[in-house]
Amino acid sequence: MSTTSDSESGCQRVEDLWFSDADLILRAEKAIFRVYGGFLAARSSVFRDMLSFPQPQTTGTQTEEETIDGHTIIRLHDEATEAEAFLRAVFDSSFFMPPPNPVKLDTVIGVLRLAHKYDVQYLFRRALAHLEVLYPFDLASLYAGGSLAAFSTHVQFEGWSEPAANTLQAVSEVGATWMLPSVYYAIAHVDEFWVYTSEYLEGEQLEKCLVGHSHFIRAHTSSHRFLHALPLASCNFTACRVTVAGAYRRLNRRTDLCQDAEPLREWVFDSMNDELCSACSDFGAARHVEAQEAFWESLPSLFQLPAWEKLMEMRQKVMTDTA
Repeated sequence: MSTTSDSESGCQRVEDLWFSDADLILRAEKAIFRVYGGFLAARSSVFRDMLSFPQPQTTGTQTEEETIDGHTIIRLHDEATEAEAFLRAVFDSSFFMPPPNPVKLDTVIGVLRLAHKYDVQYLFRRALAHLEVLYPFDLASLYAGGSLAAFSTHVQFEGWSEPAANTLQAVSEVGATWMLPSVYYAIAHVDEFWVYTSEYLEGEQLEKCLVGHSHFIRAHTSSHRFLHALPLASCNFTACRVTVAGAYRRLNRRTDLCQDAEPLREWVFDSMNDELCSACSDFGAARHVEAQEAFWESLPSLFQLPAWEKLMEMRQKVMTDTA
């Protein structure tokens, strides 16, 4: 954020969002922005309604801090960084492009919150589209993109616990309920996640993650029940018996309480698949996929959320242009 001090207001001007001929001055915390009210009102119904009311006239009783160049400062009760991200997205078409254009997660969350608050629907849907790359709403997208929130090709963030917790808070606030199963899963599958997220999560959300993690451990084991049927009765390859025995050993280690429990991206079968004969491999792959699909269908209920069908109805209402 490029800023300069404003002697009249005691705040910091954001230079890239300070247009000298603009008619609207906004303040968020100590940051002030001078932008075009008509342009903003054309995109935001909230600002359109706000600016439709006559602005108070400058009088001798007003303090210098309340006006700049005769324009009343409108205070926004938002974080300065989020207000800047939102206004840049509105006034600079190249700043917040659709996926897969690179973008910082903090920017996405800031735009998401304020586009929802100020009713700028195209930016709201764009922010959600970025987050859906990190937290897919269907299993095919998860398989295509890798582990949840781990292999994004364009959304940039550092660390894990705070970004995940911030995302959970943000999507909850804006009513993007269909994203919650994936976000909860991304948090709760990690071993001892509570050590890292307790600073950011509390109450019901933390409790749901704790309960979810215990379910994940059990699902981690049940998704490999097909191992009992391997090798197939028709298999005569010694290598298959050796491979299955090794898989049992790895599974027992991985299902220890001190291990991550990620049923949807479990490597036990993947690591043994190339060592099996074609018949055993095909059988195991089919049963493993069935187990993962069953777990995915059950995921919303683990966090006391509506079923996927209902969640997709919610998504359709928000993400279509006619919403």
